[in-house]
Formats: sequence, C-alpha cells, structure tokens
Amino acid sequence: MFHVIDSNTDLESLDKELLQCSHLGVDTEFRRTGKEKIELALIQVNNSEETFIIDCVLIGGYSNNCKFLFSEDVIKIFHSSREDIEAIYSWTESKLENVFDTQLANAFLGGSFSIGYQDIVYEKLEVLIDKVETRSNWLKRPLRESQLEYAASDVQFLIELFLHQSKELDESNKYDWFKNELDFNSKKIFLNEEKDVLIRSNQNLSRTEEKKILDNFNKIVLTTSKKLEINSTVIFSKRNQRDFLRKTLNEGFKAALQIIPNWRRTLFYEELHQLFKDYSD
Repeated sequence: MFHVIDSNTDLESLDKELLQCSHLGVDTEFRRTGKEKIELALIQVNNSEETFIIDCVLIGGYSNNCKFLFSEDVIKIFHSSREDIEAIYSWTESKLENVFDTQLANAFLGGSFSIGYQDIVYEKLEVLIDKVETRSNWLKRPLRESQLEYAASDVQFLIELFLHQSKELDESNKYDWFKNELDFNSKKIFLNEEKDVLIRSNQNLSRTEEKKILDNFNKIVLTTSKKLEINSTVIFSKRNQRDFLRKTLNEGFKAALQIIPNWRRTLFYEELHQLFKDYSD
C-alpha cells in the first residue's frame, strides 16, 4: 500500500507527520545525465506502516516541505546512499542529516561491500523483490502503476534491515566506527577537492619497493579484517592503500592520516607508523 504525494499542500502535512518518527526508510528515483547533472523524480518514504511516494516532478520547485530529511532527530535509512544524497541535494539544495546506510552496515558486519538492495533483502529476509522497472524513465508522466509499485518496494524492507543491523553493530561495538565512516564519506560528497591522485612521488621509490610496501600494507588490512569481521574493502581498500602510500611519500605520514576517517586512524596508527617509519615526518 502506498500514497502518492503530488502537491505542496499534501507534502507539508506529510512532513509534519514524518518529523515525529524516530526512523524512516528512504529511497529516490532520478535521472543522471552527467557528473553534476541530476534530476530528482521521486522520494519514497516508509514509516514501517505506510509508504509515501513524493512526486518531485509534479510538485515542482522545492518549498521547504521535507524538513524531516534534514532533522537530526529522524534517522533516514538508505541502501547505498551516495547518489540519493546527491539527488536530494539537487532538488532541495540542502544536505541530509542523520543517515544510516544498510549497504555500508553490511560491510561492517563482515558481508559484501557492494551488495545490492534486492540481494540483501533476499539474503537477510528471504524475500524476492521484482526489479523489472530498474531502467524506467522516472521523469515521464504519468507513471505506470508498475513503476509506483517498484518504487514503493525499494523502501519496504529498509526499517527491518536497519533494526537487525543496528543491533548487530551495537553488540559488536562497531556502531561508532560505522557512523564515523558514514559521516566522513557524506562530507566528501560535497568537497570540491582536486582529484590529483598522487601518481608521482617525491621519494625515489622503485616499483619493486612500492609493491613490497603495498603488499605488507594489505597483509595488515586482511589480518585486521579477519580479526574484526569487517569487510576488507571498508577497512582499507587497495585504492585507498595506494593513495595513502603516495600521500605519505609526497607530504608525510601526518598528512596522509588526514585522508582517512578517525576510526581508521586509531585502529591502524601504530602498524602504519611502523610500516612507513622511513617515510614519516
């Protein structure tokens, strides 16, 4: 069961209702035609009892009627939140607050780093979701009933996943790490930093020496991943390992620490300081 919200009057009433919730399942449908060009079509919201489909196309310009998205008191549960955050920003010009990402949580609990929503729902809840409308044109109106049903299904199980995952994160003492990683990643979305990955080094380091350091780096990561039962990619991906090395070689160990979140700095500081002792400040 879902309700389509296609006017600012209805959205204003819904917003007041959703602001009273402690957590909500949220998803979006949009069209992306470039890195900076994204058009939001729908925002789907589930409060565990009902699903609401906010039609941003029919509503038109944003009029500050989705305050629940920016409330620190309401947890917004997404699966793979990055593009949803960007899509919502494209319509509201405001940054989401208090986000929970079920894909990232799955990785912190030892599961796949890039599992899709359909797969995690089937794996954890044994429910099969129909994804036939994945490539729909979400900007064309009117939307078909099958499109609306598909959009509604994308938020139907988020709260159930959240309740299981948040409990597991608490019991394994990983919740603070998870939140720190999520906040760090969310802030990076809006940083207009230059993507000058450090290809060259000021240090005279051969490819053989670089490979040896990276091999030792990855062994540390894999050992820690196994010990803590956290996916090794979220612990420290090979790309991030390479960037960390090159940042260290060019700017020093302290500077490299700034490109990783606090939880990872604390977890790896001693071992990485030892590994890079010949290249530290």
